Amino acid sequence: MMRSSTSNMVLSFTIGGLLGAGLALIFAPHSGEKTRRKIMDAIDDAKEEISDYAERIKAKLV
Repeated sequence: MMRSSTSNMVLSFTIGGLLGAGLALIFAPHSGEKTRRKIMDAIDDAKEEISDYAERIKAKLV
């Protein structure tokens, strides 16, 4: 149970950090094109992190 709690906490911090970074990019004083590019980069990074996290979970379950 402790392992699940720790995993949930790490996942929560990761998601919170990514959401915070996304909001910071949205409200940053850059041009629209530059901001959209940064948002897409952040989304791509988030997808990679989530995919890596899922792979680690799968490896632990096997």
